[in-house]
Amino acid sequence: MLKIQFKDHRKPAMWLVDSLLKLGRDPNCEIVVEDSNVDLEHCQLLIEHEDITLTNLSHNKSIFVNEIPVVKTHKLVAWDIIRLGDVELEIIDPLSERSSPPVPVQSNKTVIRPIISPWMLKANSSPLAGQFFQVNHAFTIGRDDGADIVVPLSFISRIHAKLLVKRGKLFIEDLESSNGTFVNDEKIKSRQLENGDEVRLDEFSFSVIGPDGINKSTPPIKIKSKGAKKLARPTATTNHEEASISTQKIFLHDISVTSTGKVYEINRRKNHLSKMLGHHLSTSETSVSARHIYLSEEDVGWEVINNGAADGLLVNGKMQTRAVLRDGDEMIVGGTKLKFQDNGETPANYFVPTKEESSMVKIVFVLTLIAGALAIAYTQGWL
Repeated sequence: MLKIQFKDHRKPAMWLVDSLLKLGRDPNCEIVVEDSNVDLEHCQLLIEHEDITLTNLSHNKSIFVNEIPVVKTHKLVAWDIIRLGDVELEIIDPLSERSSPPVPVQSNKTVIRPIISPWMLKANSSPLAGQFFQVNHAFTIGRDDGADIVVPLSFISRIHAKLLVKRGKLFIEDLESSNGTFVNDEKIKSRQLENGDEVRLDEFSFSVIGPDGINKSTPPIKIKSKGAKKLARPTATTNHEEASISTQKIFLHDISVTSTGKVYEINRRKNHLSKMLGHHLSTSETSVSARHIYLSEEDVGWEVINNGAADGLLVNGKMQTRAVLRDGDEMIVGGTKLKFQDNGETPANYFVPTKEESSMVKIVFVLTLIAGALAIAYTQGWL
């Protein structure tokens, strides 16, 4: 028999006996998940003997199992990790905890890993806005409960369109819908989709997220700026700490509207970008995921990867799963806008105070002068 527990152990583990358990923010749920990014009734677990079926109940929030979005249902097994918002729960097997893990038996057989599609859709319209949907093989969209993505709106046909992944490429086909299917505002019957395309079913839209840049047949060539001083790459004899140092120092400039000019200096090859930003943002900034955006130095240059952040990754205004950055590129991680710099040994000055800030500085300066003049007049007995 299996149990479910919060990964941070905030509450005791619960046995999964034959029942129906609901998870969400509602105090009436069997498992209450206190997180602002979780719906009142976010999902449910149906336990029948040894079978555990997870069903997504949310119409506007995503749910992930092992960082793969769950569209409708998913069969759970021991050690699966469920993520709702920023909260993680784990399915555990107490018997495995009590005994040592078995020694793996060497085998000459090749282990076939399950294929995970690199293609995803992000819903831009209510009531599914912000949800991510992994696209594997044939996939349907419509208002009928039998569709893989159910859009419960009257202007969507029962089975409106079909998506198909074929040889790594994503295609869409309109299934004779009443109001049409559009790609980048062009009405289509069928079309191959690319990363960054907008798919619209009448008024309901999705953003296409898929392989881009580094995944293409010819990888982009990284041209180092003359001003960038290259560090010596660690040799095979260096220790682990030395091997983690990047060959080039880079800077990320916070250029958000509310920015105070913060600059992040990066000199490590592997960087957990969301975690780094989270350590410096105020606690009121809730739109930045605490995980899953990574920045690393590769042979082709500095690569940024979205490995499951619910709020996505924008590079130069386009939704991306991964991209190789160039000097001056801008990206948005949650609500934080960053400018990438790999030219030079010192950070450039991209910070421009707003008009309000400039006016405030002038006002403070004038008030200081007035206060000084009044102090002098008072001491001299002029007042």
